[in-house]
Amino acid sequence: MIDLKEILRNSNYKKETEELINIASLAHKHWETYWTGFNSTYVCEEILKDFENLNDFKFFVYGGFSSSQRSRIACFREDNIPEEDFLISNFPIQGIKMIGNFLFDNAKQEDFRSLLIENGVNEKKVGDIWTIGDRGAQGIIDDFDTKYLNEEFFYLRDVKVKIHVVGIDELQIPNRRLKKLVNTVEASTRLDAIASAGFRISRTKIIERIENGMLKLNGSKVNKPTINLKIGDKLELENKGFIEILNLEITKRERWKVKLLRK
Repeated sequence: MIDLKEILRNSNYKKETEELINIASLAHKHWETYWTGFNSTYVCEEILKDFENLNDFKFFVYGGFSSSQRSRIACFREDNIPEEDFLISNFPIQGIKMIGNFLFDNAKQEDFRSLLIENGVNEKKVGDIWTIGDRGAQGIIDDFDTKYLNEEFFYLRDVKVKIHVVGIDELQIPNRRLKKLVNTVEASTRLDAIASAGFRISRTKIIERIENGMLKLNGSKVNKPTINLKIGDKLELENKGFIEILNLEITKRERWKVKLLRK
């Protein structure tokens, strides 16, 4: 049996860690594979570091497609490891399409996520959401009872939205992001400066996203653009991927040479 107190003691993500411990206990007892709810892929990777020395269990992180920003963790016994192809093909999710005319009323990923949550979907059951031009959004949702959503109409602000629950193969999956090194020189190590350079978004727009809580720093939402970053920090912006700060070096002219990994 896993010692809950011992693993939770130094965890920065106690709620998520406790969930993983609980499903690990089920996997150990029933010899089956169990999945957590959706979390940031970054958070999934971080909490698994606390489980590296547990030889009785193995884990698999997946969100429905490569480079997904929200994922679930599968847990299974070390002596009962399923094939990766089996885990992917049996991943307990469905696709969702949210169709509406947003030509004159622009909506973001978080707006569509809120639409689902406000209509009874638990936040932990919602994976990635991405917009499809001005026609709405698509995304991934937990494979639970979605009959009450399918083919029904809801309102996002004043726009009528029809929801379709579909197979994953019917979605327009976002293009896979390739890892890319980004080198830039900035006047400071402020969050808004580095995020703007790394995500290739204007300073004004990145500040707006930060102040609206749309950017995460090391797995947590932040709303202050003036935070100074350090080596090892990771930024996440929905539908734009992740940035990791590999190096910060001050120049003779007291500017900052910044090396980033974008993925």
